[in-house]
Amino acid sequence: MKIFSILILSQVFLIGCSKQDSISELVLVYENRNALQCESAGISPSDSVAKLTAAGIAVSKTDCGNKTGVMYPAACGMGTGTILIHEIAQQDLPSARQAGFEEVAELVNIDQGTGYEIVQCEVVE
Repeated sequence: MKIFSILILSQVFLIGCSKQDSISELVLVYENRNALQCESAGISPSDSVAKLTAAGIAVSKTDCGNKTGVMYPAACGMGTGTILIHEIAQQDLPSARQAGFEEVAELVNIDQGTGYEIVQCEVVE
């Protein structure tokens, strides 16, 4: 009987080990903030999160950022290169793309010297 109990118990432990981690891989996605110099800070972080949430995507973290290695003319009404960055589950990436978001990794190009940086979000009153 003891051998049978040990056998059953070991099977239970092995089944538990074979399950995939409940924590899925995470990925960073972004959308352009559409801010305009001298005019508008663009889309708010909460509005951007709402777009993902409406698509059924859970957002675990949100940051503001800037595209780097890209020049923007200093003139009112011109773009700023600001972006909104969200951390989501890897499995939600196709849905995020359909909602207009792109993977942050696509901004990084070592040959062209482009990338991104995370910055503090502006507080708009």
